[in-house]
Amino acid sequence: MEADPHTQGVVEVPPAAAHGAAPNVMDVSAPMMILTWVTFLLLALVLYKVAWKPILKVLDMREKSTRDALEQAEKARAEAAAIEVRNREMLQAAERESQKLVAEARVAAQETARLVQERAEQKSKALLEEARRDIEAATGQARAALRLEIR
Repeated sequence: MEADPHTQGVVEVPPAAAHGAAPNVMDVSAPMMILTWVTFLLLALVLYKVAWKPILKVLDMREKSTRDALEQAEKARAEAAAIEVRNREMLQAAERESQKLVAEARVAAQETARLVQERAEQKSKALLEEARRDIEAATGQARAALRLEIR
C-alpha cells in the first residue's frame, strides 16, 4: 500500500466481523437493558426501605425542631417586646413621680422660705420694738437725771 501524504500516521481499523468480534461495552442489547433496569429497581427498593425512610424521619425531626425553635424565638421576641413596653411605662411613671416630687419639694422650699422670712420679720420687729422701748426708757432716765441736776 502506498502511503498517502494526507493520511500519514492514521491507522485504519477494519470493521469487525459480526460473528467473530468481541462485544463492545457501548453496544446496547435488550437483555443488558432489562438487567440494568431490574438492578436499578431492586437497588431503589432496598435504598427506599433501608435509607430513604430513616432519612425522611431525620428530616422530619429536624424540621420539627427548627419549627419549635422558631416558635420559641417568636415567643421570646414577644416577651422581650412586652418587657420593653412595661419598662417604658415604668420609666415614664418614675419620671412623672420624680417630677411630682420635685414640684412638691419646690412648694415646700417656697413655704419654708416664706416661713423663715416671716419669722425673721417678726424677730426684727420684736428687736426693733425692744430697741425703741430701751431708747424710750433711756431717754426717760436721761430726762429724769437732767431734771434732778437742773433742780
